Amino acid sequence: MNPQQKKKIRIGLVDTTFARVDMGAIAIDEFNKNYKNHNDYKNFEIIRRTVPGIKDIAVECKRLLEQENCDVCLALGMVGGATIDLQCSHEASLGIQQVKLMTNKHVIEVFIHENEAWSEAELLDIFDQRIRKHVHNTAILAANNYNSLTKLAGKGIRQGKEDEGSLKTDKDKAIGIGIVVSEFNSKITNKMEEEAKKKVLELNANLVEIIRVPGAFDMILAVKKLLMNKQIDCVAVLGAVVKGETKHDEVIVFNIANKILELQLEFNKPITLGVIGPSVNWEQAEERADGYASHSTKSAIMLARRLRR
Repeated sequence: MNPQQKKKIRIGLVDTTFARVDMGAIAIDEFNKNYKNHNDYKNFEIIRRTVPGIKDIAVECKRLLEQENCDVCLALGMVGGATIDLQCSHEASLGIQQVKLMTNKHVIEVFIHENEAWSEAELLDIFDQRIRKHVHNTAILAANNYNSLTKLAGKGIRQGKEDEGSLKTDKDKAIGIGIVVSEFNSKITNKMEEEAKKKVLELNANLVEIIRVPGAFDMILAVKKLLMNKQIDCVAVLGAVVKGETKHDEVIVFNIANKILELQLEFNKPITLGVIGPSVNWEQAEERADGYASHSTKSAIMLARRLRR
């Protein structure tokens, strides 16, 4: 047994009232399930403190480490989605880093950002996974059991989402493609979707996900969601914008094109514009459906392959 485990080992736990989830309760539940009756961890004690917000966490961790003689601290906080919240989280992290250096002890920072997820259910899952995984990291560090962490070095372990694993050569890996389809003018776009699926199979690519959106103007957010998926190497955007009595079709297509260019540069992944229009009538759009879908899908896959090489 490690000599450190012969004495009482104290873990400080600091959470906030600002969080929309009882983060401290999840941490304690995970600790009790895994360590309460474990022979090597029976001498562990958790001291919990709750503060208003994330900028109050650092000083409370410092008090626990110095005044309560805690060996390590677990700092739990939620970050809102506004710009000011991001600034506050950055300041809070800087404070926590300073506490680490002043006390020469570990503080495990567990912050969950409100804009990490696309739904409350997904956000709740991130809360649960990240907190529980970091409880194990905290226990290991408190016990100075670094060998167990060394065994995981280079494994791409993540807290909050699935582990990514170690890097591998992608020489023979199939290109992963995502497709965004507008449901407006569905008689045309349904046909485009089917043609795109055929082209993916023909080119031996992997169709990771299709997102259908109400209209062409709604595509960009769906494209960004797909680009955030590391399994997706490229995206094809399919839609049909038929000319009406105004220049509304021009406004839509021009803005889509501009945003696609911006997203390509942001994510370094190909996005192809398979949107028919502007200035086309219904008959012209029907005639171009197969060609646009096929060409945009093929272009996305081929460019992704060339960039990979």
